Amino acid sequence: MVRIPDVTLSSGGKPMPRIGMGTAVYPFASSEAMRAAILRSIEIGYRHFDTAALYQSEEPLGAAIADALRAGAIRSRDELFITSKLWCSDAHPHLVLSALQKTLRNLQLEYLDLYLVHWPVSTRPGKYEVPLAKEDLMPIDMSAVWRAMEECHALGLAKSIGVSNFSSKKLETLLSIAKIPPAVNQVEVNPLWQQQKLREFCVAKGIQVCAYSPLGAKETYWGQNCVMDCGVLKDIAAAKGKTLAQVRLSSGGKPMPRIGMGTAVYPFASSEAMRAAILRSIELGYRHFDTAALYQSEEPLGAAIADALRAGAIRSRDELFITSKLWCSDAHPHLVLSALQKTLRNLQLEYLDLYLVHWPVSTRPGKYELPPAKEDLLPIDMSAVWRAMEECHARGLTKSIGVSNFSSKKLETLLSITKIPPAVNQMVASRLLLCEDKVEVNPLWQQQKLREFCVAKGIQVCAYSPLGAKGTHWGQNWVMDCGVLKDIAAAKGKTLAQICLRWVYEQGDCVLVKSFNEERMVENLDILDWELSDDEKHKIGQIPQRKGFPGYDFVSDDGPYKSTEELWDGEIK
Repeated sequence: MVRIPDVTLSSGGKPMPRIGMGTAVYPFASSEAMRAAILRSIEIGYRHFDTAALYQSEEPLGAAIADALRAGAIRSRDELFITSKLWCSDAHPHLVLSALQKTLRNLQLEYLDLYLVHWPVSTRPGKYEVPLAKEDLMPIDMSAVWRAMEECHALGLAKSIGVSNFSSKKLETLLSIAKIPPAVNQVEVNPLWQQQKLREFCVAKGIQVCAYSPLGAKETYWGQNCVMDCGVLKDIAAAKGKTLAQVRLSSGGKPMPRIGMGTAVYPFASSEAMRAAILRSIELGYRHFDTAALYQSEEPLGAAIADALRAGAIRSRDELFITSKLWCSDAHPHLVLSALQKTLRNLQLEYLDLYLVHWPVSTRPGKYELPPAKEDLLPIDMSAVWRAMEECHARGLTKSIGVSNFSSKKLETLLSITKIPPAVNQMVASRLLLCEDKVEVNPLWQQQKLREFCVAKGIQVCAYSPLGAKGTHWGQNWVMDCGVLKDIAAAKGKTLAQICLRWVYEQGDCVLVKSFNEERMVENLDILDWELSDDEKHKIGQIPQRKGFPGYDFVSDDGPYKSTEELWDGEIK
């Protein structure tokens, strides 16, 4: 478990961890989901929690602390640093003590580590609401309110006291009358609102700044998207690899997380073990999941999403990016819509984030199998199938559409015939609806020509089989047995799998990993805060190329493709 650094406050008490968990969810509400999420955050290692009378989160926070003590996640309440705040309607000298006592009852605690005056404002007593009614606003008697805060400190009910949303001038006035100076000023700070003057003042006066809305409070009525949409920050994040980066697809919709969890387990099967593993991966931070009608993993993925919502691991399905695929037996114009509707029923979802044509092949309807019977292989009417995919997009059943296992030539043909229905207006640029080509990419099959084509056409590459699909009927051990990759892994103190994943990540691709082992799930995410050297990338670039899945299953003397040369248009040499 990561140890979070802390700072010592001027008023004594225990040090305050420098990273805390906020509990304000707008619109404000108390919920079992919040309680479960806070418990999980304690298990992960968070020790600093911020609440307020306004937020309606004191009770679920208190319940989660009690849960954590019972579960042994913490041995004592003293391991935690708990902050709450005095709301404006209680910012009257005679109400401060009773407000804090109510907060402590809600939290099931004997004391707070920090109690803050929420705003330098009073309102008429009895209401806990924001925005405030204009007629309820009143001048605050700050001197008397602060004396009441100091009394709470003297009684041992708050180990430290402070303020929130105070300017330098208001702090200076407070410092001139206070016996106990405020230990903390909690204010909005982020790269687009840096508060340099206020922060310098606080440092000079020994007041610790605690920043809220570091990401801009997106999706609240007072927040903005400016921080998360800032180009400078996006460029730095991409260069540093310090976040689970996302890419914006040409057809709009939400950004796609660049690391996804694959769900194809060969032989294909649905299982409770898969459901449990997917739930655990959501708890660990995965948000992008890839499934397909062929894989038989749609139902366990859907069940795991429902489990995650009940457990509070996610607040909404919208936090996830879900991809599924149209199998060859449904790659007929009249079957596309019904196939997607069946997928959505399996997943218990109203829409997909991305729906892909699995292969540029059709087979006789009704069978979901790999390899397909040679006699079932049929030419695909790509123009008509794509129009049906566009219809699914127009109906809102999928936010983006794309393809899988397409060569540059097949992509070029598709780009020449596709049209955007007038009803679709979700695109961020004047691109066609084709938004992703999902292809096999790993250090032994680098797909340089195809990737360059996709970049030029605004098509995002998403790589499957980054480790070579060892253990499947189509996969090989070549990647995991590669001496060059083993040497680089040993020199860097990384696993060979991490070297492969980092290499794909540095190409700008999205990458699908697949492991239901928790240790490897964590390991597969640990590729963002380091990089390959130029020499290491050069060595990987010199590895002889071998495609793990040439697609023999789709080749037949009597089928539409007589050879793998035809299937891949000469691009697998």
